Amino acid sequence: MNVKNENAKNPFSELVDYSFRQGNDFIKEIELRYSFENNMIKAVSAGNYKALRDSISVDVFLSNVEKRTDDNLRNLKNYMVIFNTLLRKGVEVGNVHPFYIHNLSSDFAKKIELCKNEKEIEMLWGEMAYAYCKLVKDHKDKGYSPLIKNVVMLIDSDLTADLSLKGIADALGANASYLSSVFKKETGQTLTDFVNMKRISHAKYLLTNTDLSVSTVGQHCGITDNNYFSKIFKKHTGKTPKEFRIRQSSEHIAGSE
Repeated sequence: MNVKNENAKNPFSELVDYSFRQGNDFIKEIELRYSFENNMIKAVSAGNYKALRDSISVDVFLSNVEKRTDDNLRNLKNYMVIFNTLLRKGVEVGNVHPFYIHNLSSDFAKKIELCKNEKEIEMLWGEMAYAYCKLVKDHKDKGYSPLIKNVVMLIDSDLTADLSLKGIADALGANASYLSSVFKKETGQTLTDFVNMKRISHAKYLLTNTDLSVSTVGQHCGITDNNYFSKIFKKHTGKTPKEFRIRQSSEHIAGSE
């Protein structure tokens, strides 16, 4: 005769309880992840690098990497791709034109794949967080009219193009005199000064991050006359392109020691 033991544990009920607890933990993990991502998008959309950095440190970021493959570097790269997408979405919410978002996103997509180890991933994480927040800050609350927004976008799209007042006016079908007046009123700069500022800014980037010759850097920035390039560069930076590169190189060496 079988006697039912009322105090005996039901193995099935234990399994159900375990599954429930596991499921509950999984749900909480998903909720936490989405909260994490929403906070990230909110911080980036406001161009608030401090909020992004404080709430989502690189340690927290790396600790959430899903182990989808046996290759840890590949897992990190996959997560960085997701990070790039979320940052891009945050900038989009911040009302930055898709042209700028696409360029930055594509650039970082390439950099992600070039990373060789976790240290490079960590460094790129910080670079991406800063760059996307800066992009929002650079384009937020400018208050430019549609015409001037198109002018700035045209300049940013190709620094080697004809960016003279006439060239830009013709490209946009605008009156040159009117365009010059409105541009100075809205930006506080003449069109020529603004174009030169953009060209020198790009030249500084190329001199710091590439081995291109000075003359080639000038050509990439739309200035084919090497003497004129050096003159304009020194006017804006106080140094010739060569002096600037030597200074940047020595500072990089000193910083790595």
